[in-house]
This record gives sequence, C-alpha cells and structure tokens, in this order.
Amino acid sequence: MTNREIIKHIDDGANYYVSLFGEAVHMEKTDKKYYSYLKPKSGEQGISFIYNVRINGLPTEQMKTVIDEMKSMNMPIWLGLDLSDEAVYIFFGKKPTHEKREPKEDDEVYMAMLSEEKPEYQKNDHKIIKVHTAEEFALWARTTNNIFTNGYPDIHPVNHFIWCEKMGVKCYILYHNDVPVSVASIMDNNGAASLEFVGTVSEMRRKGFAKAVCEKAVNDAFADGASIITLRSINRSVAKLYQSIGFKAYG
Repeated sequence: MTNREIIKHIDDGANYYVSLFGEAVHMEKTDKKYYSYLKPKSGEQGISFIYNVRINGLPTEQMKTVIDEMKSMNMPIWLGLDLSDEAVYIFFGKKPTHEKREPKEDDEVYMAMLSEEKPEYQKNDHKIIKVHTAEEFALWARTTNNIFTNGYPDIHPVNHFIWCEKMGVKCYILYHNDVPVSVASIMDNNGAASLEFVGTVSEMRRKGFAKAVCEKAVNDAFADGASIITLRSINRSVAKLYQSIGFKAYG
C-alpha cells in the first residue's frame, strides 16, 4: 500500500468517525455540495462538526466563499490531509511547508498500521470486555465521556448503541479491581478500520491500561479482516504509546 493510499485511509477514517456521531435519533446530518456537517437537534446535546470537506480544485474565489461559510458556522472542521496548498493558504493564511520534521509536542500525529505489520499479540492478565449489550455500551459511553469531555454526552449512552448493534463498531472496557478505568474502540469502514476513543480515567493513567486495551482492540480488528488500522493522536506523547504498539506516523 502506497503512502498516498494510507493517507487517504486516514482521511476516510476521520470522516467515517465523525459521520457516525450523526447516526442517532437526537442528531441531524446535512450534506452540502462541498462539505458535510452534523449537530444535535434543537434541545438535545451532542457534538457539532464539519467534515468530508471537498474543496480541492475549486476556483479561488469559490474556495474562499466555501471556507468563509464553514468558518462562520463556528464548528470544529476536519479538513483532511490531502488539502491542496492553495486551500491551506486560504484557510490558515500561510503557505504550507513540506519538509520532514519531528512533530512538536502539541501537534496532532496521524498514524497507521498495516495487517502485515501487526505484532504478535501478547495476551495480558487484565479484564477486558468487548461491549455486546445496551447496558455495557451505556457504561462504555459514560466512561468515555467522562474521560474526554468531563461527562458532556458527545456519545449518547442509549441512542448511539446503534454503533455496536447495527454498524459494526467494537467497543472495549478494561477493568481494574472491577472498576472500568480504560476504553478503546474500533470503527471498521469496509475493512479499513480506525482506532478511536482510547483513554484512561485521570487517576489511573501511566499504568499500562491504555496500551493493554489498544492491543486487544487492534488484535481483534486484524483477526476480523481489517487490512489497515488508522488513528489520529492528539499529541506527540500519546503518539509514543501507539508507536510502542506498532503504529507508524504519516502525513
């Protein structure tokens, strides 16, 4: 698989991840001509996001109009790694650089692992469950929301169970002393998977729990037929965890 193909899978994984938030009765998704967005319905809580941005190749003035329109919506935006230099300049106001460099501490790092690169799975002694029931999903969702958003329901503990029930998302919970302390999930988009929602409750970090639940999720994904697993690391320190599992940086 070429680097360009891998980077496209990273973009596709990010867009698929965002789109799944809209797969719930309390959310609404809108597809515009050059981008898509989702947000909670009136009176509901949830994530708002612009994704699947398709502006490469537009005439300059039209590109400016679309970018201004997206910015006016005051939502986070996933632009994609294949964004043209012109689009980068218009959006950020500076020309992109293409030299290779080590990522800075706060840079988002884009990573992937191919099936032929997967390490041998070393089963550990931790109790890790794969979510099957609505009750297990609700626990996973509450734990994940507590880790990432201080409890704000980006993930609805009931309405988003459709992820596991009908959309093939695999969610994992690691227990320590019978208490859920770490989570992860795999979102499989036709054999190209992404590793998402990896986190540990604050008081239990740096004990190897996130690595253990990631290794379980990654092993299962490849066993289920994934050809590639992608992810987006929030910073360089977290990227080191994924590198220790076997992921490589791209883009």
